[in-house]
Amino acid sequence: MNRAELLRRFQVTCGYTFKNIRLLEEALTHDSNRVNDNSLPTYQRLEFLGDSVLNLVVSEYLFHNYPGADEGELSKKREKLTDSTKQAQIAEKLKLKDHIVFGQGVQRDIYAGHHDFVESIIGAVYIDSGMDESKKLIRRLWELTDSYTPNNAGGYCVIS
Repeated sequence: MNRAELLRRFQVTCGYTFKNIRLLEEALTHDSNRVNDNSLPTYQRLEFLGDSVLNLVVSEYLFHNYPGADEGELSKKREKLTDSTKQAQIAEKLKLKDHIVFGQGVQRDIYAGHHDFVESIIGAVYIDSGMDESKKLIRRLWELTDSYTPNNAGGYCVIS
C-alpha cells in the first residue's frame, strides 16, 4: 500500500481530514529520518504543541465536569488522562505504528515511543484547523463525555 493510501486510511481512523496533508506527514515522521537532511521536519515540534493543547482541553473538561474537585484531585485526574499509558492506548487504537515513517536505523516493531505521536497528531490538527477541531479529536479519542447540562453549567458549553 502506498503512502497516500496509508495517510487516507489514518485520517478515516482518527476521524479528521487534513486540509494540509503535509502537517500529517510531519506529525508521523520520526526524527531518525534526519540522517541525510537535518532540515526535514519531524513530529517533535508538533508533539510539543499537542502536549499543551491536550493538557488545556483535558483541564477544561475536568474543571467543568468535576465542580467539587480541588486542584490536587483535578491534577491527578488530568495526569491519568494524559500520561504515556493512556496515550499508548490511543496510539494502539489508531494503529499509529503502521503509519510512522522511520529512518533505516529504527525497527518499527521494537520502537516503544509510538505514544509520543499522539500529541504530534493533536498539534497538527490544531495548526490545520484550530482549537475546535482539536477538542473534537481529543473528545473522540479519549471518549470524553460531559456530565453537565446547559442548565447546571450556566448555559456554557466548554467542549463542543
